Amino acid sequence: MTLRTIFNNSWVVNILLLIVLQAVNLLLNMQYEPLTNTRHFVYQGVTLAFVYVMSALHNKFMLPMLTVKRQYWPYFWLLCGLLTLMTLVTYNLRVNVFQSDRNIFWIGDFVFAASSLLIGIGLWFLYRGATFQTSELRNSLLMREKELQYLQSQLNPHFFFNTLNNLYGVSLRYPNKTPELILSISELMRYQLESSRKQLVPLEDELQFIRNYVHLERARVRQRCQVNFKKKGHEKDLMITPLILIAFVENAFKYAPSSMSASYIKVELEIKGETLHMKIRNTVPDNKQSVSSTGVGLNNVKQRLALAYAKRHTLITNEENNIYHTELTLTLDRHASTPLPDRR
Repeated sequence: MTLRTIFNNSWVVNILLLIVLQAVNLLLNMQYEPLTNTRHFVYQGVTLAFVYVMSALHNKFMLPMLTVKRQYWPYFWLLCGLLTLMTLVTYNLRVNVFQSDRNIFWIGDFVFAASSLLIGIGLWFLYRGATFQTSELRNSLLMREKELQYLQSQLNPHFFFNTLNNLYGVSLRYPNKTPELILSISELMRYQLESSRKQLVPLEDELQFIRNYVHLERARVRQRCQVNFKKKGHEKDLMITPLILIAFVENAFKYAPSSMSASYIKVELEIKGETLHMKIRNTVPDNKQSVSSTGVGLNNVKQRLALAYAKRHTLITNEENNIYHTELTLTLDRHASTPLPDRR
């Protein structure tokens, strides 16, 4: 049985809390009463245990009548009865059983019982609020995970469609390159299928995937577009959400190549500590060639960035003088010591 299972048991939690309260009560009373006054300490312990049990029973069985069922008058009469019972029992324990503080009037026992109930109710509302927030956070994380899985599932058909479309174009112009490109595409697809089942992948694997993609696209665009890929820094031990960068690189290759004018694509990656900065510059021809695409790539990746890197990324895109600028900054995670969970 794990500690979490133990502490999820309300009886165990109540017993532990009662032990703590008894210890605190003992320490406080030791400041005013000598340890030789055994009767006083036993009276204090028995009274505290009784009041605590009554308060716990009130919170478990009576308070839902007020907060859930809205049975105000039944709750009121039961509360009066419970306070009366607690006052009578504590009074008789003090006066007749332990014969301690016999000069104090019964009103003191009533105030003690009412105060204990109020404190118990306050603690109950604090516990319920904390439990509700925890539940809300858990549900929010589950919804976020499901949404990420849904967005990730869209990547496979999108990427397959665009890659096979590129292969078709290359096979028409350079049929002798087709077998080599098929092998490259199979590697790309293998990585995509494997990584899409994981929450995080090593950054070095993700960058190698992008290099392979750039190599494939170079074969397609040939002399129509100058391609430059640079990386600075060390990616060791860094983890990244899979397939979060490829959409921006793919978008550049969709629109930059032109047979009518000089065109280029520049991809620069810089890693400093846990920060990855990606800068892409690509030309945009005046007369854009028609591009066959599913159209979900960029919208998809923006939603994934908002979910996976909510406050850990900046994305700037703009077009100026027929040059499209993309700048993405990500704060990444360090390598976890435990294996990455699969999304299966």
